[in-house]
Amino acid sequence: MKYILVKIILFFGILLCISCSNTTVQPFWEIPDPSLPEIAMIRADPHWGTAVIFNPDTCTEIGEACGFFRTHAFAHGHLNHQLLAEPSAYPVSLETEADCWTAKYGKANETFAIVKLFLEEDVNTKWKIHGDQKQRAKTIKSCAIEAGRWIETG
Repeated sequence: MKYILVKIILFFGILLCISCSNTTVQPFWEIPDPSLPEIAMIRADPHWGTAVIFNPDTCTEIGEACGFFRTHAFAHGHLNHQLLAEPSAYPVSLETEADCWTAKYGKANETFAIVKLFLEEDVNTKWKIHGDQKQRAKTIKSCAIEAGRWIETG
């Protein structure tokens, strides 16, 4: 009887691991703010602990890539990064960590969309995109490939 119980526990443990490997993560609390100069950012919130604030107008303009920015902002909180007042204040190492985490756990179509956006030659200068876009695209794609989550969608 003990042997059967151990097998059942192992079986459910394996099922849990398999189901977690394809899980995508999205921010839980999101607040649209059309006056936000950034695409998305994370802020401490008195009601929910942290919330991702995003500009819905910019998100309409950039399409699926907005989901990557929103999940990237969430990643800073999830990875226990100190929440900074300006997204441009994050050091490259923390930005890279948040990019890679988002590429591994975010939606594959949004990851492809952000890489495509970062590689465009004529990105709208009113969109606040921080860091070297080409380097970020390379890092994001590499992390997605490493996680088995790179899918070219169009």
